[in-house]
Amino acid sequence: MSPPGSGERTPRRAGLNAMTRSLQHILLATLLAWAPLALAGTAYEVSTDARVVAFGDVHGAFEDWVALLGELGIVDENLEWSGGDTHLVSLGDLIDRGPGSREVVELMMKLDAQARRAGGAVHMVLGNHEIMVMLGDLRYVSAAEFAAFADDESAADRQRLFEDYLRDHPERDTPADRAAFDERFPAGFSALRRAYSPTGELGSWLLRHPLALKVNDKVYMHGGIAFETSGLSLEELNDRVTGELKQFLDASEALHAAGMLPRYVDYNDRLAYLNTRAQAFVDSNPGVRPDWLDAMHAVFDAQKALVFSSDSPNWYRGTAHCHPYAESFNTERFLKRIGASQLVIGHTPSRGEVIERMEGLVIRLDTGMLQSVYGGRAAALVSDDSGDWVHYLGSAQRERPQPEDFSLSASLTGMDDAQLEDFLRSAEVVEVEGIDVGITKPRRVTQRRGDITLDSAFKFHDSNRALQALRKREKTSINESDRYVYDVAAYKLDRMLDLQLVPAAVTTRVQDKDGALSVWIDNSISETARLQQELPFDSYCKKDEQYRLRFVFDTLIYNDDRNLGNVLWDRDTFMMRLIDHSLAFRTSVRKPRQLRDTELEVSDLLREKLQQLNQEDMTRELSPYLMNKQISAILKRRDRILDRSAGSDP
Repeated sequence: MSPPGSGERTPRRAGLNAMTRSLQHILLATLLAWAPLALAGTAYEVSTDARVVAFGDVHGAFEDWVALLGELGIVDENLEWSGGDTHLVSLGDLIDRGPGSREVVELMMKLDAQARRAGGAVHMVLGNHEIMVMLGDLRYVSAAEFAAFADDESAADRQRLFEDYLRDHPERDTPADRAAFDERFPAGFSALRRAYSPTGELGSWLLRHPLALKVNDKVYMHGGIAFETSGLSLEELNDRVTGELKQFLDASEALHAAGMLPRYVDYNDRLAYLNTRAQAFVDSNPGVRPDWLDAMHAVFDAQKALVFSSDSPNWYRGTAHCHPYAESFNTERFLKRIGASQLVIGHTPSRGEVIERMEGLVIRLDTGMLQSVYGGRAAALVSDDSGDWVHYLGSAQRERPQPEDFSLSASLTGMDDAQLEDFLRSAEVVEVEGIDVGITKPRRVTQRRGDITLDSAFKFHDSNRALQALRKREKTSINESDRYVYDVAAYKLDRMLDLQLVPAAVTTRVQDKDGALSVWIDNSISETARLQQELPFDSYCKKDEQYRLRFVFDTLIYNDDRNLGNVLWDRDTFMMRLIDHSLAFRTSVRKPRQLRDTELEVSDLLREKLQQLNQEDMTRELSPYLMNKQISAILKRRDRILDRSAGSDP
C-alpha cells in the first residue's frame, strides 16, 4: 500500500502481487477483522464570534510562517501567543521538504496550549504529509529535517537500527556497507520515527486532530471531497478516516514491538517484507498461531482503507483541479449534508495566489509557502467582522481571493476567446493539408502571425448550404443536415454556459472554400485511441464524473453523433474536450437516443448557468448558425434537463 505522492499525479492504488495475495490468503484467512477505533472527544464543529485565521501548507517554511503570524498579531516577537480569542486553523502539511518542519510542529503545540489559556484556539486538520511521516513514508523528508532530530538519537539507537538491518542482510557487514547504511538512514532517523510514532511527542499531538473541521459556515480540509465521501457527516467522515489511521498505526507498532517490522524497512516495502517474515515463521513453526497475526491482518486489510486512497479527504485533488461544474456536484452535496457554505482546502499549490473556485464555493489556500520548492509566498485567509479577506506576507493590503481562470482558449493558445477568434479569421494561412479521417475529409490549416503559429481543423462540408437563407425552414431538412456551422454554434453555446469544453471556432474562407476553423487540440488523445492503446486513465478527474458535463451538453444540443473518437483527453491531465458537432442541433425536445437511459446530474452551479439561457441572448449569439426552431428546441431541452435531472442534494 502506497499513498499517492504529494506533488505527483495520483497513481492507482497498487494491488498486491500474486505472491503477496496468495500468502496473505494462506496466513490471514481465519483472522478476526479489526473494529475501527474512533478518536473520542475530537471537536468537529466550532462556532465563534472571534476572528478566524487559516493558513495552508507550511512544509517547514518556519521563518515565513512565523513572520506571517506576527503580521497578523497571532504571535509576538518572542513567538508567544498574542492572538487573544483568535481561532487559528492549519490546513495540514506543516512538515516535509522544508528545514523547519520540527520547529513548526513544536510551535503549533505551544500555541495550542497558550491559545486555550487566552480564550482562543488552535485547530488543525491532518495533511497527507503528517500521515506519511507517521506511517514511516519518509520519501519527502529533507536532510535538514533528519538533522533536526540528530541530538535526540544516541549511539545505541544507531547501533540497534544497524543490527536490525544486519539481521536481514548479514552479508552487508563491511565498512563500506555501514557507510551506505548511514547515508540511507542519516543521523536523526530513529529519533524522527520515534517522535512521530503514535506515542511520540509529535505523533500523539497530531493524532488528536481530525481530517475535516467546520468553523462557523466554513469547512477546512486538506485535500478535498470526493463523491464517495460527499454523503457522510463530519462525524462519520472523521471517525472513519481517523479510525482507519489509528488502527493501521497501532498494528504497525505492534509488529515493530514483536520484532516483525524493523524501523529501517521502507514503508513501500513493508508488505513484501512481512510476507517474507511470515513465510519463514510458517516454515519453521507449522501449526503455530503467533501473537502478531492479528496485527499483520490489520496492516494488509488497510489496502482497502479510505485513509490511504486517492478519495481520502487528505489526498483528493479533484476539488482543486477538476472542472468546476462537474466537481461542484460533489462539493455542494457535502456542504449541504453538513450545513456549510464554503470549503477551504490546501494540498494543491497555486504558486502564490489564494484561488477562488466554483464561484466561491471553494477556496484554495495552499500558496506554495516554501519558496525553495514551490516558488510561492505565505498567505492567510482571515474571517472577521468585516468579512473574508486574504493577507499576504509583507503586504499592507487586504485582498480578495483570485477567481480561477478556467479558459480553454488560454490553456491551449495563451489567448482569450476574442483574440483567438480574430487570429483564426485574419492570420496568414501558411499550410493546408488533408486529414484522412471521417467522411467529410476536413483539412488541417496552419496559420501564422508574428511569432505565433497555430493549427486548426477546417471543416467545409455542408449538406444543406441553402438552409440558412431559406424563408421557409423545413423541419425535415434541419434534422437531416450535416453542417460545419454547427461547430461554431456548439462553441458559442459552450461559452454562454462557460463550460470551456469546446475549442474556439469561427466561420471563414480558406482556399476559396467557406467553412469553419476550430482550434486544433494538441497533446490530446481520443477515447477510442486510449482504449486501443490500453492506456490507463491517469487523472485526478474521474472519467465518469467528467461525463456528467458531456451528457448534459449533448442533451442540450441534441447530439446523437457523439462517439469515443470525438471525446478527447488532454494527455497530461486527462481533462475532457469535445469536438465535431456538425450533426447536432436537431429539433426534438427529447434526449438524444444514445442518452435516453442516462440519468443527468446537474450541480446547482451548472443549473444556474442553464437557467440564465434566454431567447434574446441565444438569438443574438446563435442565429448566424441556427434556425429559430433549433434555438427554441435548445430552450425546451434545457427546461426538461432542469425538470428531470438529479441535483446535488444528499
